[in-house]
Amino acid sequence: MKVIKRDGRVMDYDREKIAIAIQKANEEVNLEQRANRNDIKSIMLYIEDLGKKRILVEDIQDIVEQKLIEQEKYELAKRYVDYSYEKATNEYANVNSNVMFASNI
Repeated sequence: MKVIKRDGRVMDYDREKIAIAIQKANEEVNLEQRANRNDIKSIMLYIEDLGKKRILVEDIQDIVEQKLIEQEKYELAKRYVDYSYEKATNEYANVNSNVMFASNI
């Protein structure tokens, strides 16, 4: 499966990126709200079982949020969204600084 990034790049799907993002959010919530390995694996399998050839990174993030809510991990879902937003903001800032640098050359 290919993932279409916010900047239009097309990358190979990497299930570890989902696990890492959920783990980062896990660090921000209490034990009862944390996703365990099976919770995370079920989310990754759900995405993979969609059978899509291409998927937007935003759609993956929406699915992860939805699945966390279905697992009643409400605070974790919020932290995951916050983490994803922060990452997107940083990526956008990096793209803009690269464009500005290139235009000054």
